[in-house]
Amino acid sequence: MKESELSDFRPLLERIVKGDERAFSLLYDLFSADLTRHILSKVSDYQVAEDILHDLFLSLWRNRHNMLEIASLPAYLYSSCRYLILAHYRQELKRANPVDLEELDLLDETVPLEDRLHYRYVIDMVNHEIENLPDKCRAVFKLSRHEYLTNKEIAARMDISESTVEKHINKAISKLRDISKNFLLFF
Repeated sequence: MKESELSDFRPLLERIVKGDERAFSLLYDLFSADLTRHILSKVSDYQVAEDILHDLFLSLWRNRHNMLEIASLPAYLYSSCRYLILAHYRQELKRANPVDLEELDLLDETVPLEDRLHYRYVIDMVNHEIENLPDKCRAVFKLSRHEYLTNKEIAARMDISESTVEKHINKAISKLRDISKNFLLFF
């Protein structure tokens, strides 16, 4: 079955690997209805299901050069959906139940006082650096890391492109990495 299944899709995949948008559109038409039903059975929200499906096919297109390595296209698509659905629920859990790890660690009396004070100092320095980021960069970073929005959601909210969101996040992370190097010198 797998061999015949692979051979059924191989010509289509070969065209997609070469950048054939029509072939990719055909692939979308072949699988989108079934995948949408599958996703909807797990998330019960049509807009979320559409977003997950969109993310799946966007990822496929971006990684099309590796498509010939897929042994079973339907299995690959469904397992990718499963991963994206789980990622959606993880993100929802973070939004619904944010945990203030800073406070948990600071209140833990099993951690030596000196370590708790150092930890508080490091957190304060990181927060200070975040506040010193350029306005848009800071806003994007906070939406990403504090409100757990996706790059797509941040782009829509701030009316900027997803690539601009990624650049701002990378800039913030790079800045924070630079200051974290100073703290590692003490250990």
